[in-house]
Amino acid sequence: MLFDIISPIYALFFNYQVKYYRKILNRIREEVDITQYKRVLDLGCGTGALLYVLQDLGIEVVGVDPSPGMLKQARRKLEGTEAELIQIDPSEKLPFEDDSFDLVISSYVLHGLKPKEREELYKELCRVSKGKIIFHDYNETRSLVTDIAEFLENGDYFNFIKVAKSEMEKYFKNVRVIDVDKKAAWYILKHCNI
Repeated sequence: MLFDIISPIYALFFNYQVKYYRKILNRIREEVDITQYKRVLDLGCGTGALLYVLQDLGIEVVGVDPSPGMLKQARRKLEGTEAELIQIDPSEKLPFEDDSFDLVISSYVLHGLKPKEREELYKELCRVSKGKIIFHDYNETRSLVTDIAEFLENGDYFNFIKVAKSEMEKYFKNVRVIDVDKKAAWYILKHCNI
């Protein structure tokens, strides 16, 4: 699996990612106060940078990822914390009861999925979330480096950035988009239609 192979490289950027997430959370605190949530699921947690930041805020966190390599790096980076890390099979239901989390966040996962896979993910996240879901992913501002990387990854990036909000509006009654930096947005979703 590609992400197992490149997980040590991702781990090199852990401290940068921690600073990045802290900056974003501070910047949008007026619009979205993450500290109001007690239990948060990070779907596609990678090396655990967002989990680290959320736990630092006193939030109970659970991270899931299909990549054993990424989870190995996350366990190393989160050693001594209470973050729970679980390997998942993306083709199966998440191993949680309905309404298990106050908030679900997923960073840079959606664009790598095909439309049907996204639809299944929307349904599953609606099941485990008590109401709010945040997707941190690309907005429509493109860069050559990202275009090349995403072409090589062979996901649905080129389609996703064109249809993200309109696609989400098919599954959620309330979709808000906040640009959190030049090339990324938070897609904040409430009230599942599924």
